Amino acid sequence: MGLEISYNNDLDIGKELMHKLNKAFEAISDEENLSDNTINIRIVNDKEMVDLNKQFRRKNSSTNVLSFINHDISKSMTGDLGDIAINYDFIKRESKKQGKTFDDHIIHMLIHGIYHILGLDHENDEMAKAMEQKEVALLNKLNIRNPYN
Repeated sequence: MGLEISYNNDLDIGKELMHKLNKAFEAISDEENLSDNTINIRIVNDKEMVDLNKQFRRKNSSTNVLSFINHDISKSMTGDLGDIAINYDFIKRESKKQGKTFDDHIIHMLIHGIYHILGLDHENDEMAKAMEQKEVALLNKLNIRNPYN
């Protein structure tokens, strides 16, 4: 069980970033008791994300992260909680604009996406605050500063 990561070869995903993503998954697994579970990550480019956003959210635009909860009946047997698409191009632009490192921002989007899969959301202020608090606490454990300040 663990984090399954896939991406196109034209994206610059080095061993260090892969290690950091796996370490972040270990941290959230410890925090949320996910050690027997798997989450699939696909790191995509803008075009792929626009296609996904169009297909699943009926929005003809790009975004930084999309989460897909596994509702399949095999979930209890496989431990596969769902899929996350993270937009490499969007994260690169957004991290530069917000003064964050690329690695820190992509790790935040991974954690954000996992919390969506676990049922947290930011549809109202109360839920958003709870989700942000969990993210910030976990990022702090990974020595990543609060992305909301």
